[in-house]
Amino acid sequence: MFYYLFAIEYDGTDFCGWAKQKHQSTIQGEIEKAISIVARNSTFRIVGASKTDSGVHAKDQKAWVELDFKPNLEGFLNAMNSCLPIGIKINKIEAIEKSFRVRNCIQKTYHYQINLAKPNVFLNRYYFQPKFKIDIEKIKIALKLFLGEHDFINFSGLKGKELELIETKRKIDSIECVLEKDIFKIIFKAKGFIRYQIRSIVGACIAYSQGKTTLEEIQMALDCKRDKLPYMANPEGLTLYKIEY
Repeated sequence: MFYYLFAIEYDGTDFCGWAKQKHQSTIQGEIEKAISIVARNSTFRIVGASKTDSGVHAKDQKAWVELDFKPNLEGFLNAMNSCLPIGIKINKIEAIEKSFRVRNCIQKTYHYQINLAKPNVFLNRYYFQPKFKIDIEKIKIALKLFLGEHDFINFSGLKGKELELIETKRKIDSIECVLEKDIFKIIFKAKGFIRYQIRSIVGACIAYSQGKTTLEEIQMALDCKRDKLPYMANPEGLTLYKIEY
């Protein structure tokens, strides 16, 4: 068997997330279809570094791929991209050792972007475009609560057995806010994130900026002293920006 690391970018709007699902179009599913077309009757396995949600984008998703043949990498890359739908592109394929652990990265960077200007049809797939006024200074204040290590169970989408299998204590290394013209960008960096974690955090911070919740209520949820807050930011604003090993 031969092992490769795929670097992939995608517009997640038209897909039901990364992970393969029955009767749904997903990023992993489309890549597997492309391999089946390019190398018929081949045997392969794919493991993604991050299970991005439905509607979430990626500029640097990584995938560990096991193949039962050794392709010409340039030709294989071109053939794969010709078989993938609009919105998915493999940027690079490189040979790796079987022992490479694609989910054991040093750091992941996510960007959440909000368009503060008038709605723009050429931006609305990649930015959250609120129909209400947002106080970015209040968002910055609330975001500070989430820095460092916390139990993020109340800021996740984990259910049932997932709660037993997945560690909910995580450390956010940094949260940076950047305002570029009318785009407000929140940059999260950590070794790993739980499903819906970033969208739950941003949703709570936006709710605080609107006066729908308080810093005390957010802190209580973070300290597991109350139930989850009912806020979730839209998926289109979120992009997996970089994975480092």
